[in-house]
Amino acid sequence: MLVLNGAGRTHPGLKRPNNEDSFFIASEAGLFLVADGMGGAASGEVASQLVAETVGAYIKKYLDKPADAPLRFDFADPNLSPRANTLLQAVFLANKLVYDQARNEPAHKGMGSTLAVILPEAGELLAASVGDSRIFRSRAGKLEQLTVDHRLSDDPQFHGLIDPEGTIMTTMGHTLTRAMGVNEEVKPDLKRWPLEEGDVFLLASDGLSDMVPEEMIAKVLDMGTSPERKTKDLVDLALAGGGKDNVTVIVVEARPEKKLKKLLGRLTHGS
Repeated sequence: MLVLNGAGRTHPGLKRPNNEDSFFIASEAGLFLVADGMGGAASGEVASQLVAETVGAYIKKYLDKPADAPLRFDFADPNLSPRANTLLQAVFLANKLVYDQARNEPAHKGMGSTLAVILPEAGELLAASVGDSRIFRSRAGKLEQLTVDHRLSDDPQFHGLIDPEGTIMTTMGHTLTRAMGVNEEVKPDLKRWPLEEGDVFLLASDGLSDMVPEEMIAKVLDMGTSPERKTKDLVDLALAGGGKDNVTVIVVEARPEKKLKKLLGRLTHGS
């Protein structure tokens, strides 16, 4: 059986006074999450923390509980697996909490957050995304972006409706078309892919992807270093590239459970 092992790192960057990014890791559940907040003052920081903590805590609590467990958030799609439903329940609950807080507290009006989250299920990888925080997979040295950016220039729902060379795209192409907490309801992308031994996944805020070319990201992920070292190298590259935004990265490896336990044993006992 393949299990996920990873590490995360965040940095405010070189131009921003505070860090509006958040991340959440629950290695025992194989849960990894990045959120990038937006809003005036400290509202972006509030939004991303609320998203990360709500999604993380909800999944940890309900992941292996039955569908009729008490106090579950009121959502269930009969076409989805229990794990996929739990993931979406967590996303919808977090969206509601951010939306309600933004509506009820004037200081947080207009706040929101992106979300990129992965969770393993029976040899596959479940992923949900909202906004432009990205999920990449490096397999056999080939880097592939698994998510679609919910930006005006990239969101499939606007393809064919706006001139890609027009003025609006030039000036507003990076505008988010979906975000957590901006509307009462949110539409996350939910996808799944087969897991293979040796897969390396990267979850990152746009502070990385806007600063570092994908070919350089691919080289770092393909190196035989630990997830911790990869996160440091990627953040350092973002800072070297200008560090214009907060940057948050999580690097996750898919390994057989026995090999991972053996590696952790060596690290723990120093042998």
